[in-house]
Amino acid sequence: MKRSFHHSLQKAGKWAAQAALFSCLLLFPLLLRAQTPPELPTIVAEDFAPEIREQVSKAYTDAKAKPRDAQASGWLGMTLHTYEQYDFAASCYERAHLLAPGEFRWAYYLGITQAALGKQREAAETFKAALKLDPDHLPTQLRLADALLAAGQFGESRHFYELVAKRNAIIAQAYYGLGRIASASGNAAEAAGRYRKAIELFPEYGAAHYALGLALRDQGQMAQAQEHLARSQQLKLAQPTLEDPLIISIAEMNAGASAHLKRGALLESSGKITESIAEHEQALEINPWLVQAHINLISLYGRTRQNEKAEKHFRAAIGINPDLPEIHYNHGVLLVSQERIQEAAQAFRQCLQLNPYYAEAHHNYATLIEREGKLDEAAAHYRKAIENKPGYRLAHFHLGRILVNQNKLPEAIEQFERTLAPEDDQTPLFTYALGATYIRAGERQKGIQHLRQALKRATALGQTQLINSIERDLRALERTEKNS
Repeated sequence: MKRSFHHSLQKAGKWAAQAALFSCLLLFPLLLRAQTPPELPTIVAEDFAPEIREQVSKAYTDAKAKPRDAQASGWLGMTLHTYEQYDFAASCYERAHLLAPGEFRWAYYLGITQAALGKQREAAETFKAALKLDPDHLPTQLRLADALLAAGQFGESRHFYELVAKRNAIIAQAYYGLGRIASASGNAAEAAGRYRKAIELFPEYGAAHYALGLALRDQGQMAQAQEHLARSQQLKLAQPTLEDPLIISIAEMNAGASAHLKRGALLESSGKITESIAEHEQALEINPWLVQAHINLISLYGRTRQNEKAEKHFRAAIGINPDLPEIHYNHGVLLVSQERIQEAAQAFRQCLQLNPYYAEAHHNYATLIEREGKLDEAAAHYRKAIENKPGYRLAHFHLGRILVNQNKLPEAIEQFERTLAPEDDQTPLFTYALGATYIRAGERQKGIQHLRQALKRATALGQTQLINSIERDLRALERTEKNS
């Protein structure tokens, strides 16, 4: 019995060993496949603008010709990366990383593209792999913290933000990240402290001003909150940069598009609209996914009454990222110029849903609903515009007009007084409105004084229509004085 039992155990052991060996043989091809680099993406060079086409085609041809060369696959990834083709770039970087697992940059670039695609957990794991190759690479530590935060892994994210801050105490992004973790955890007081530190290190940090405004609002500190929210609107996309030669290498591959965009912005500020349009279009020929160029062209083409082209760039912009408030704001302005009032109102509402603190959108929406006689609602939006952009003269002026209409004259005077500086071609009109309101409020001498100031300024500027209106009012006041 014992022998038979032992023999059975031996047979069972043989079968187990054979089964295990068979399983390993089955798994071996799977393991091999798991380590096989992904195929290169299929690139159609004709899908790119002419200036880009040759660059992309050359990189693609080289990568196809050298299928086991990590450098060739990685270079194709960098070429696609610079044109924001993150999905294709990620495949190339993954291939390069598997072909040369000891080369840091391919892991780093792969993590960046994964994060750009919203694959934050995968990005975090890739950044961890990169840190094994270069444990002291500060940009990777910061990007890893960002990816962990986006993935909701607050504890681990905090660890890496604190590590960055400890290594380099002037990295504002680390304190901003720690503030976001505190906000997500419901600790508004701690969050505010972290955001203040980020702003102290980089005063132009728009996102930190915005986040601090929200944190202060949650604590009931409304005046300070509005100050920072308004500041965030002025700074918008301003943010600190971190010295990162590897990212500079990517950016330099598409330097042409950025240069054209910058020149276009300078030309616009100089009033050279046609030349500005040409620069923006050249930027898009180099990089069709440059969303800011599309956004700017909505406005530029709108100002030159080329509405069809403006609409084309609106559609292109929302195709890239429909959640950018400026897209909808510029489209709203375009629609107003075409008297498509209901559609314009909807565009401004969409802008405000994405960014409730967009002062210009509040102002423009208010002007539209004021036409419909919704004075209280319009006044509320003018006030919002002023809260988020202190010193917004047009908002003060239009709010003052509504207050005059509602016979709230002291408040109207207060609003008009805030329109007088700085002095420019609008000052005569604003001074005229203030003078007329003083007269209506019974302060005749103050009113006449302001009307005369308005007349003097309007005359210096040759504003004929306004001059005629002021002179007519002054003559009427003189007749009233004589009759009395």
